[in-house]
Amino acid sequence: MFLQWFDLFARIIKTIILSTVYTTLIFFILFLVYKKIKNKWLENRMKHKFKNWLLAHFLISLGLFAFSFSYWQDTGLGEAPQLPIGYGQIIYSTDFAWTEFYPDLEKNQLNKDELQIGNFKIKDNFLCAEVSHQNTDSPNFDFIVYDLTKKTFVTFTNETDYNEFAKKSNLPVKSDLYDFKTHFQEYFDNKPKWQKWLLP
Repeated sequence: MFLQWFDLFARIIKTIILSTVYTTLIFFILFLVYKKIKNKWLENRMKHKFKNWLLAHFLISLGLFAFSFSYWQDTGLGEAPQLPIGYGQIIYSTDFAWTEFYPDLEKNQLNKDELQIGNFKIKDNFLCAEVSHQNTDSPNFDFIVYDLTKKTFVTFTNETDYNEFAKKSNLPVKSDLYDFKTHFQEYFDNKPKWQKWLLP
């Protein structure tokens, strides 16, 4: 819980810093434009620079903070990391201890529709995953191939059947699957540098 609060605080601080930079840059550009064209609307803004700067700063901060919780941007807080994998689907991992996936998008609480998975990989909009049997209510199959676009899945009771299907369908075999922590790190490593620096 402490890490979640720390991450939230860090997100707020980054949002405020970015908003300060963006607002100052916008007002600097507006000032240069005003010097060139002497527009009446700009003149009114310049008369109350600080008040307008504060208002713009507040609105930009709100926008950036809300954006940080948007689908592709939000990767969870602290001990509750999550990964967006497309088509509204998210994979969750509490403390990086176990990984959860909800085939039914309407469900996101612990219930019978939750699927605990182990190693996984996504290719061509298919989620290929080992099924974890840590839970006493775990299903009686070992692998799943979930079609993210159609929201349907195929199950396999053993590694041999899964690998056979994966090879025929040009999907990753069991040895190609890997854990949530590695996927999570990859997600950040693959982000462009400008996104890491210029977005919350």
